Amino acid sequence: MRHRILATPVSSNLSLVAVRDRSRQIGELFGLDNLQRTRFITAVSEIARNAVQFAGGGILTFFVGDATDSADTQCVVAQISDKGPGIANLDAVMLEAIHRPGEQGVGISGSRRMADGFFIQSQAGGGTTVTLEMFLPRGTPRLTVRELGNLVEQLTRRKPQSPVEELEKQNREMLLALEELRRKRSELEDADVRKNEFLAMLAHELRNPLAAISLALELEARTAEGRPEKTLAVIGRQTAQLSRMVEDLLDVSRLTRGKVELHTEVVRVDTLIDGGVEMAAAEIRRRGHKVKISYPAEPVLVRVDVARFKQVFNNIVHNAARYTSQPDTIDISVTSTANEVSVAITDRGVGIDPAMLPRVFDLFAQAGAGIGRQDAGLGIGLTVVLRLVQDHGGAVRAYSEGVGKGTRIVVTLPVVHEELALSEPELIVDTIVPGAGHRILLVDDNRDSADALADLLGMYGHECRVAYDGRSAIDIAEAFAPTIGVVDLGLPDMPGFDVAKALLARHGAVQLTLVALSGYSAASYQIEAHAAGFTRFFVKPVAIEELVEYLASR
Repeated sequence: MRHRILATPVSSNLSLVAVRDRSRQIGELFGLDNLQRTRFITAVSEIARNAVQFAGGGILTFFVGDATDSADTQCVVAQISDKGPGIANLDAVMLEAIHRPGEQGVGISGSRRMADGFFIQSQAGGGTTVTLEMFLPRGTPRLTVRELGNLVEQLTRRKPQSPVEELEKQNREMLLALEELRRKRSELEDADVRKNEFLAMLAHELRNPLAAISLALELEARTAEGRPEKTLAVIGRQTAQLSRMVEDLLDVSRLTRGKVELHTEVVRVDTLIDGGVEMAAAEIRRRGHKVKISYPAEPVLVRVDVARFKQVFNNIVHNAARYTSQPDTIDISVTSTANEVSVAITDRGVGIDPAMLPRVFDLFAQAGAGIGRQDAGLGIGLTVVLRLVQDHGGAVRAYSEGVGKGTRIVVTLPVVHEELALSEPELIVDTIVPGAGHRILLVDDNRDSADALADLLGMYGHECRVAYDGRSAIDIAEAFAPTIGVVDLGLPDMPGFDVAKALLARHGAVQLTLVALSGYSAASYQIEAHAAGFTRFFVKPVAIEELVEYLASR
């Protein structure tokens, strides 16, 4: 329900002073803040100016009541009606207003962005009516008829302002609005910092249980002869899914803060695609899919960070496999011109709703997950894809005919005409056999993880001792005299950096090699670890083969 407050004619540019004055008065009476009032006044005056310019004038009517599209929300309403020629191409005008959000527009496009609600009706030769809504602050009590009457009476008693007074008032409001914008920007920047810190901490906290699960699985797989393999496979798949979520969280945090360093080199596109498909192979096999790839006759070269771009294609192919419920074929086609190469990855899976399609690359954007989509992820994989592709000077787009009609993701990259760098010959590493025999001190407050790692390393012939805090580690080292120390950085009683310094002070870098093992993976932690005397930094959950290989090299 809406209540009419007052109406005022709009007949000339001079009457726009009264329009702004009345809009300000209404904004003040109904509790709009400085920024809302500035938006409301500007939007109303711009539409009124249009009415004067294109229709010779009109009527401005103010209301208060329920918002059109927001239930239980009150708003002040300004409705400008004229009897001019109307807008023949209204749909085109509105579409332009939607797709030009970065421009400082006036008239329809600018007013639409300033108002909380914007509605326009127009017919050729039948005039135009524009309705602007500005929401009242949350918790504003509903006005009674008597209260509304008192407010209208206050409006009628107010003295109109002169053009000079209006200009002075306008300048003061603009200064207040700018100050409020600066404050809101500062608040948003602080919130963004806190969000990124939360993501980094969440990833770290998730990595601790992942490390224990991964190591326990590895130990179980090597010792549980005749035990049910199906249970281990299920746990393994879920652990891989958790690991994937953690890495996506870290990636989106780094990309948002601009912390990703790209190490680019010239490489063939088919190498990147093959690598991405190989990374997604487990999901492809689990779903019973096949991958069909069509490459151009001649190799196509691009300059990218190889590891990152394999991740890009892995994310897309993994999604294609995950969201195609029945065994099917995922098609990958590569086409190129002299300047760019396009890689299209097409599936015949669940597809994308048209309403969702424009937001598919937005952070945390997800379509509604039904019962059959329990592994829908966090909604950040395609955000990582978009940021990485854009950082390489490319573009990525999504296409779908709708729900149930499949999806096509197209990645476009600039082609380079440089010589392909020769690959380094791969080092052939002999299979590691038990008997290497290090004395290893494991320091980690996560008991499950530490005990499982000790058992695993024991299978390779190493003698292990476990400490669950820093002080115990220093005491155990006195009698044990370890040759290797694997130290978690986040210990309950003292930082792992201090443990490293204490161990090196007593045993020396010649007799003792220190390895950092942590859920914190930021570059700053790795730099500090190196300064504390660690020779290698592993991120949880550690791949046991990598750790064992490193130990064998010492």
